[in-house]
Amino acid sequence: MEQAKISIITVCYNSCINIEKTIKSVLSQNYDNIEYIVIDGKSTDGTIEIIQKYSNNIDIIISEPDNGIYDAMNKGIKHSSGEWLMFMNAGDTYISSDSLKNFISNLTEGIRILRGNIIRIYPNFKTESTGITKQEPGIMDMFNGTFHHQASLIQKTLFDEFGYYSTQYRLMSDWKFFFDCVILHNQKTKYVDFPVAYFAMDGASTINTIKYRKEQLDYLTQIYGSELVEVMNEVSIIRKNKVLSLYCNLYTKAINSMSPKVFNRLLTLKRCLKKIIGLKNN
Repeated sequence: MEQAKISIITVCYNSCINIEKTIKSVLSQNYDNIEYIVIDGKSTDGTIEIIQKYSNNIDIIISEPDNGIYDAMNKGIKHSSGEWLMFMNAGDTYISSDSLKNFISNLTEGIRILRGNIIRIYPNFKTESTGITKQEPGIMDMFNGTFHHQASLIQKTLFDEFGYYSTQYRLMSDWKFFFDCVILHNQKTKYVDFPVAYFAMDGASTINTIKYRKEQLDYLTQIYGSELVEVMNEVSIIRKNKVLSLYCNLYTKAINSMSPKVFNRLLTLKRCLKKIIGLKNN
């Protein structure tokens, strides 16, 4: 049976230091049905000359000005013909030549985003990052985490159905796309504990973590309102604090196991105590 076609998209701008290792890594993959697309933002540092060295092995090369990384990624999507898409931007590399073949073997029926792990490369060490590991992530999972686009196979038709990457944001439109698919449109994803790619920790979203988070909160506020986003922040803090989280779990279990009669007695006792010490009841 013919293997599903995967379009690998690399976007870059003035990336002469990193672009060649990414191209070599993509071209080294032993998966048989790959379309490779490189979108350059009209680099002026010699990046395009490096790309042209591999023009016989790259299916589509576009070098023209763009409106940022997500505009460039959208161009790659529009020019792609694969059933599945993966973004390996300048500086990203696969773990091995077998990475793509072994990763896609985990696809099962109905899954529209397959997600794995990345290995973050710091100047003096490296560490594996899983992203969200739940098979059915909830809103709080997405609030606190994301999927790694270097380790995600995305069914192309998702972009046709739910829209391309938003160019309104500079840093987190890949997170927004995943959030929309999973939370707003209930699309099925699958996590596998499999390291797919290396990611050098010098990207825009890494350097601008605070701005990245602000963009996320601004978007969530548009959807849910500021009050609910504040509640999400509070819940996030509780979930990260083991003592508070334990208290909440015990409190919830106690309430759920309590009879209405006992609950009403405790509620009456609480109100009496508040009156005695001078606190208002609500």
